[in-house]
Amino acid sequence: MTAAEQITAPAPLRLVTPDTATAAADVVNVPFSRTRRSSLNPRKRFDHDKLVELAASIYQRTKFDGAGNVTRTGIEQNLIGRPSARESGMVELAAGERRQRAVELLVQGLTVQVQTGEDANGRAIMGEAFYQVPDAYPVPFRVEEMTDAELIEVATLENSQRQDMTPMEEADAFLALIGAGRTADYVAVKYGLHVNTVKSRVQLAAGLGRDARKLLDEGAINLEQAKIIATTSGAMKKSLTEHARNGNNVSTLKNLVKAGAFLVENARFDVEASGLKIDEGGLGMLGDFPAKFADHRTALNKQLEALEILKAQEEEGGTWGKVEIVTVESAYANLPSSEWVTPPQGMTHNLTLICSSTTGKVAQSSQYVRYADAQAFKRQQAEAAAAAQAQAAAAGEGEAGSSEDSASTPRPTYPAADTGPKIREAAHVLAHQTRSQAIHGHLATDPRMCLALACESLAKATICRSGSGAMEISLRGVKEVLLTEEGRALAADLARTFNTVFIPDDSGRLIYRNFGFDVQDALTAPEVREGELLKLFAYLTHQQVGNWENNLNDTPRRVKKLAERLDVVKDVQGRFTLSAAYLDGYTVDALLKLIETMPEGLRPVGVMKASKREIVGLILEKAPALKGAGWLPDLVKF
Repeated sequence: MTAAEQITAPAPLRLVTPDTATAAADVVNVPFSRTRRSSLNPRKRFDHDKLVELAASIYQRTKFDGAGNVTRTGIEQNLIGRPSARESGMVELAAGERRQRAVELLVQGLTVQVQTGEDANGRAIMGEAFYQVPDAYPVPFRVEEMTDAELIEVATLENSQRQDMTPMEEADAFLALIGAGRTADYVAVKYGLHVNTVKSRVQLAAGLGRDARKLLDEGAINLEQAKIIATTSGAMKKSLTEHARNGNNVSTLKNLVKAGAFLVENARFDVEASGLKIDEGGLGMLGDFPAKFADHRTALNKQLEALEILKAQEEEGGTWGKVEIVTVESAYANLPSSEWVTPPQGMTHNLTLICSSTTGKVAQSSQYVRYADAQAFKRQQAEAAAAAQAQAAAAGEGEAGSSEDSASTPRPTYPAADTGPKIREAAHVLAHQTRSQAIHGHLATDPRMCLALACESLAKATICRSGSGAMEISLRGVKEVLLTEEGRALAADLARTFNTVFIPDDSGRLIYRNFGFDVQDALTAPEVREGELLKLFAYLTHQQVGNWENNLNDTPRRVKKLAERLDVVKDVQGRFTLSAAYLDGYTVDALLKLIETMPEGLRPVGVMKASKREIVGLILEKAPALKGAGWLPDLVKF
């Protein structure tokens, strides 16, 4: 027999107040009008249809006398509450809010579908019934004094036992308990969880933010994405939220977080001797985040000090024209292509030590020099040539040309600007990456083709003295394309084989382990097999195919030819998905031109007077159908 059934019926309704509450906390009937929901209850979402079902069930179990008065409540399990500190004579709910909400529907009046009979074939005949109870409806309560923390515990325990709480509601409950004075260890023991799970939930509730909470509630992002967003703040939180909204997966979000932190593994100084605090923070709770420095600025200063020592050593060697340390905001320590160029013929190469100010990553480059230095060298060469020409003319050895013409440095010429609709570089980048990934995904598993391409490149570099058309083989491209899964697997295999030389970075790409190694010794060691060298040759080759210097340029002819030979058109279609980020690169006029290229039956309508945001939304609604039809923007095609 339940607690509610033990109530004598009909029994006078006895209101429980702080003065009348007994230490034994007996179950008593409390008029519905005297009950109040608690803001401390972590559960915020209730299924309306299920509440209607519960309300109908409660009404059908309720007993009435001839005058329509309630003689027995239809609630089978008592609620739990405490005397309200804000309103005298009121009871604040701790557990049972779903039942209380169901009674509220009955007090307001509820129309439900009920079976009113059967037809000649025995089928149910449905009709409507109106259920309503007075606001003095008796609600069985066990009322006792409770602190805020105790009330939250009662509410959380009931909901978790019924599996009614979402992970977000559980997170809010744990955060409220911590705020009410409970420790993470206490909560973990109370609810049978690991303490790190509790801390992770608390961080989720405290750090997710309003926008990401809304996306999680709507199902636009999942719990794992939300956990990562909650570990960040400021601009990073806003950026991750937008990336998650656009469909980027957990792995991508984790890499974005790593790209904004100075990881201990990137340090080129003695970490232990530095005394810097290492902070695992919330990232460590997610399972596979490496440690980072708590004091980002000091760690960066230490890193630059270590590079100054290395710079001095390289300068002493006398190999380079100049040794320079450059800090960049790029997470992967890449030189900005707009400021750095290939050194002119005859110019001594410089060594650039590149340090990312966000991640502390360090890289070195001897392939590029500053544009200003290259121009200065060209002017010196031109001036020297002019002086030699003038000297020869004065000596009668030849007719001198115009010194003004000789000394001037020709500037590169560019084709006339396109007068058609403009498409910003962001869209070109996504288009280039899709095409290049299609090639990369094929080449990562086709060493024979990579070897043929590499041999072609080496032949051109050897036979053509000018090096015209030679394909540069290095670990970095000017416009880097995201690794495919196939390329990442190949790089991981090579990192294990050549672990004294290479390590994979956060994106899975191979980078040099440290400075001062002898690559030739490592690659020609007796234990290195021919097949392993072939794999490395394949990796170095396929990383360069599809990388071009200017996103706004068309696909190079030789890359188009290669794409046809590899038959990667279908792969491009599979990898490319229309997204807001891609379409944002188009102006309104360019979007309208883009729509004209779509199959006639799949073109969005009503776009002529729409804003750019509305046009993008209309196109995205058609995106699944367009993908199914095999349509691609001209910008993405080879």
